[in-house]
Amino acid sequence: MSTPSSDGDIAPRPGRPKSEEKAQAIRAAASRLFLERGLQGTSMDAVAREAGVSKQTVYGHFAGKEALFRACISDKIAQYGFAEDALPEAGDTATQLLELCRRFMALICDPQVIAMYRVIIGESVAHPRIAELFYETGPAATKTAVAGRLAQLVSRGELRPHDTRYASQQLLDMCTGDIQQRLLFGLLERAPPHELDAHLRRVVDDFLMLYGAPS
Repeated sequence: MSTPSSDGDIAPRPGRPKSEEKAQAIRAAASRLFLERGLQGTSMDAVAREAGVSKQTVYGHFAGKEALFRACISDKIAQYGFAEDALPEAGDTATQLLELCRRFMALICDPQVIAMYRVIIGESVAHPRIAELFYETGPAATKTAVAGRLAQLVSRGELRPHDTRYASQQLLDMCTGDIQQRLLFGLLERAPPHELDAHLRRVVDDFLMLYGAPS
């Protein structure tokens, strides 16, 4: 556990820059508060208190609450490897697509992600900007990363040429099925592993029927 420094901020662990450690503490604190209170109910003062840093330190890392919210969403996406250079490369086309689908479903079935969807839905009517921020930084960014990976597969001749932006949405929609809905509605506590695996294998088979390169 980190120990407080003399100015009340969290002292960094050895080997990590102090500024990086503080930014991480701020994002972690903000994520907790956004889930508990929503974006409207979370102030930068509250984030500073939760993170154990000064408000000036928070603003030193993040220009405002919107930037901090975006950073929290981006962190969660990165946790599941959705940066273009981190997407799966090993194996044949079907194996790569299956791993991509598994990562996506792990992301959207993450309990924190499900909780954030509920928060966004609850606030979006009165505050549509919150939904816009979440969509741009979360679902839209994930789709862009997947479209980039599909474009790579097309360039290598592993998929036939197609509109990769449109196809990425098809792929992700097929993956989601009704599993995310059941989680959002509290009808499931977690995605059933065997059901999910069988579902994603069928998704990959169907996707390759649409976009697989001619043999």
